[in-house]
Amino acid sequence: MNLFKKFKDFRSTINLRLFSMYLAIVLIIPAITIIIEYLVSVYPSFRSSLQVDLQDFHVYQLFTSSFVSLNFDYFLANVTAYLLIAIYGFVLATIVNRKRLYLALTKVIVIIFLIFGAFFAFFNATTTYYAGLSGIDSALAGLLLIFWLIYLERKSERNMRSYYGLVLVCILAMSAGIIARYMLLYHTERSSPLLFGLVAVTGMLVLAAFVYRHQFADLYRVMQEFSWSSRLLTIAIVFIFMYFVWNLFPERLANSTRTVSISLHLAGIVIGILAGYLFMVYLNQIAYFNGEKDVISRS
Repeated sequence: MNLFKKFKDFRSTINLRLFSMYLAIVLIIPAITIIIEYLVSVYPSFRSSLQVDLQDFHVYQLFTSSFVSLNFDYFLANVTAYLLIAIYGFVLATIVNRKRLYLALTKVIVIIFLIFGAFFAFFNATTTYYAGLSGIDSALAGLLLIFWLIYLERKSERNMRSYYGLVLVCILAMSAGIIARYMLLYHTERSSPLLFGLVAVTGMLVLAAFVYRHQFADLYRVMQEFSWSSRLLTIAIVFIFMYFVWNLFPERLANSTRTVSISLHLAGIVIGILAGYLFMVYLNQIAYFNGEKDVISRS
């Protein structure tokens, strides 16, 4: 009975109507992707025609390529990663009352990759196509790091925006994980440059962790003051990134004739972090982003 009362009290602090409205906006992207995947299952020829294909290019492909996948496994992995990353990021944005900022940045990232992904295919000599949500997923993963810092800033009442060393270590750790995962899956003859890249990134990771060790020590002290719910939120972000790195490259795709662009995913992470950091530091004071209603009652 006591547990039911706690749940009822918690429910009374949540504006479900407002939360549902914002969440529906976040879910528009996977909804479009699911609809297109259904149409592709009915009309298989749509899959190739909706992707950016330099050998048969049409302007409309710039607007459809991010929402169509190379195969069903790739679609499932991309949509799952999107839901994990985007919804978790939205929950963090709700807690710190920065929902509008999160939605605005999500729109910016989608627009960037509708264009950036296609131009990447144009100017990459080894790529003749572009398709899938993986670039957007990567950028949202980078954005998630920034909103985690905003959450830490709100909970600890300390200035976490100078913790660029912590963000740099996270970028390098994700990059090393993605490169290692790529090498394990593809076993290509080009593994020597990738091996060199993995060694270089790992070396920079160790160096950055040493140089900015004081930031990790300060973060540990901040975490000690957190409640268990706040600690669980931080642990959850670690598991989300582990899933993101491990499942971004599906096995079925790795065994096909097409390969995933590792450089595009790494570029997505950097773009997401840069976009989030610029907004957080320079545009967060705009009245539009600060005049929104709280979903969670602060009383």
